[in-house]
Amino acid sequence: MATCAVHPEVEAVGTCARCGRFHCAAEQVALDGKIYCAECAARDDVDWLGKHYAKFEGKRSGMAWSYFLLGLLLAALSLAMLLSPSSMRSERGVGAGLALYSLACIVFFTGWRRARWLLPLSGLISGGVIGMVSQQWLAAGAVGLLLSLFGLAAATDVRTMLFFRVPVGRPALRKHFDRYGSNPLAVGASRLALVSLFVPGLSLVSLVLGIIALARVDKNATPPIANVSAALAAIVFSLIVTGIHGLAIASAVFH
Repeated sequence: MATCAVHPEVEAVGTCARCGRFHCAAEQVALDGKIYCAECAARDDVDWLGKHYAKFEGKRSGMAWSYFLLGLLLAALSLAMLLSPSSMRSERGVGAGLALYSLACIVFFTGWRRARWLLPLSGLISGGVIGMVSQQWLAAGAVGLLLSLFGLAAATDVRTMLFFRVPVGRPALRKHFDRYGSNPLAVGASRLALVSLFVPGLSLVSLVLGIIALARVDKNATPPIANVSAALAAIVFSLIVTGIHGLAIASAVFH
């Protein structure tokens, strides 16, 4: 009968996928479809996914900061609409709705756990307030629905959940890592390529970054460096945008 390497008096239930030692049920840890002993499971090269996301727990994401700035902007706009003597009744209604949503954005930034769901809820309420005052139910409903959908996306985002210290399953963490954490240079290059459509010359920067990101791909690394699709998208889109801007410049010069 095989016994546990850590607890020799206990019968082993399996072997570690990394070191091969026998372990008992108390020492057994399942990670990403493999079974490890507790010692190996704690290694950075084994539980790299958990180590990568542990640093984000309780930390504000870029989305939290974006909503905070949006809240300040909407608060200033709503106060101007509410306090202006020349504001019409409908304008004050819009101001009241925006004030409500700006408050939700700022409370969201504080990290109060229940505030995670304030964004989608306040979006619908704000739309209702605007609709009741302005009587433009279709437009107000569209605005409220849009705000609510954006708020729902923010509330269910992995980084938001980590910020609010909500437990996140490993499948969700791995999916988020594959999309954003693996080869972040490729993700940044693809976003920069979109911006380059409006900023001439920036496409050359995104093209270079996309090529570097593609060269860095190593799926056998720990953690893996992938996101080939994002790197290729950055390269292809940058080439297209560069061509568009080149044609526009040539047309302006020769005409």
